[in-house]
Amino acid sequence: MDNLTAVFDSARKLAEMLLETDEGKALNDARYIFDGNEEAQQMFSDYAAYRQRIQVRANNDDITEEELEKENEIIAAKIKELQQNPVIRDLFIAEQNFNNIVNHVMNAFNATLAGDDGLQGGCSGSCATCGGCH
Repeated sequence: MDNLTAVFDSARKLAEMLLETDEGKALNDARYIFDGNEEAQQMFSDYAAYRQRIQVRANNDDITEEELEKENEIIAAKIKELQQNPVIRDLFIAEQNFNNIVNHVMNAFNATLAGDDGLQGGCSGSCATCGGCH
């Protein structure tokens, strides 16, 4: 096995390890529940389609600033509606918690590439008590 293959194998192993954390398991559980809930899926699909239509209009300069401001208010209201659905809210929270772990790992990875040990500032490795990255 050459070095590059070993690197890719290690990356896959790290990803598997991340998925086995409490945060990874919670995310998988939340995704499973979301995938089985048609109401939550439809709500999210409607929001995503609406947002995409507005994005296309904005990219094509087919919307005035005033219209865009009103559409952004509508999108913000739709996000609040999504957050009222417990299935979607739990999925968002699980994604955020898992992404915090992944970001922490990436910070350590990047710090190591830069010649640092990635653990400056007394990092315990637990994002639960972290006040932010160094």
